[in-house]
Amino acid sequence: MSSQTEQETAGTEKLRSDGLPAETTHPKRVYVLFLGVGIVLSIVYGFQQFYPGFVGPLSNIVPAILATGAFVMALQNARRYGFRLRERNFDRIWFCFALGTLCWILAEASWAAYYFAGVNVPYPGIPDVFYLSAYIPLSIAVFLYFRTFSGALTSSRRLFSIGVITTALILVVAVVLPEEQSNPRPLLTAATDWAYPTVDLILLSLIILSLAIFAGGTMSKWWYWLAGGIILDVVGDELFLYQVAQGTYYNGGIDDLIYVWAYLVVGIAYYLHRREL
Repeated sequence: MSSQTEQETAGTEKLRSDGLPAETTHPKRVYVLFLGVGIVLSIVYGFQQFYPGFVGPLSNIVPAILATGAFVMALQNARRYGFRLRERNFDRIWFCFALGTLCWILAEASWAAYYFAGVNVPYPGIPDVFYLSAYIPLSIAVFLYFRTFSGALTSSRRLFSIGVITTALILVVAVVLPEEQSNPRPLLTAATDWAYPTVDLILLSLIILSLAIFAGGTMSKWWYWLAGGIILDVVGDELFLYQVAQGTYYNGGIDDLIYVWAYLVVGIAYYLHRREL
């Protein structure tokens, strides 16, 4: 996307007046820091058989910390745009990104509270309320971005996006839902089982369509990272549902590591947005 709306430009000037360099070069030190943390945590998860009592507590602390880091990045962007939510589109967008990321923190913190209290995490429970609530502001934020720049979506990119979305839908319907539906469940549990794939596919569809607009443009870098983080989060959700249905989920497994990477990647995306404006 070569042009920006007047409101986006105003946000750009605001960022520059705060002293941040308006450059598009890669912030290598931030990449090294974030990705280094992800690699170290992946190694820790990968060799957990040598310290089985350590990974459980770790996997209940680290996600909340990383989600908090992403929230701080989102909040900085929201503060720099401003909070005139009735007047300015990008104020609303970044308020929603910050709010959705805050819901992730509350979800991870409530899950950790159950764990450290020695109580089995109920499903559905308080963490699910926050996990599912996060999809509302995140979807609104991505939709507002998509609506603002939708005129730049070409027919070929639209068709490609529809193909990717359709493939994701087929995978969920063919793999995850049959496993979830294989055993009788209480009504509330069944409703939650349906809610996760539904909101996952809605947010995934919006992020893919938006990425099709920005790919290759001046704001593409942070959109690549944001799309990667959201996709990881969606994969984590669907894998969690699949493992719970099979009875194979445990604290510190590959699913928890996927969420760790999701929060890391989203945090990088929010940081890069400040650099690309």
